[in-house]
Amino acid sequence: MIRRTGRVVATLLCAVAMSACGAHAEKTAERSASPLIGTWTRDGMIIMVDNSGDPQFTKLTFAPNGSLKANYLAGGIGAVIGTSPGVKEEIDTYSTSAAAQLSIAEGTTRRDYSYRVDGAKLSLMPPGGGDAAVFTKAASAELH
Repeated sequence: MIRRTGRVVATLLCAVAMSACGAHAEKTAERSASPLIGTWTRDGMIIMVDNSGDPQFTKLTFAPNGSLKANYLAGGIGAVIGTSPGVKEEIDTYSTSAAAQLSIAEGTTRRDYSYRVDGAKLSLMPPGGGDAAVFTKAASAELH
């Protein structure tokens, strides 16, 4: 009887683990069809980093597994005194919604944007309006 109970418990645990894997696989498959997948490079030059604390993305690489490699201009004290900001890179995660909303998680910080993909152009709009950052998609996707 104990052996049978152990098998039942093991079977249930396996089923729970497989359903969790199935949900992740389903989300990855859904993202694979997203027009965001691939590498996007910012159009034009960013002359100066503003003091808002928001990153000024220069390159974004979206992967189907929900990871995002983000290159951005780092402001900090350099932005305040007017010196050239440095380009930094980090690996973040992202999620999208049906309402063309993009949420980027940077550790415990979450940044939300509206986005629009039109062919090889991505427009990323900050919350509350403002100028959109426009990116062009690279010919070959650089996924990580």
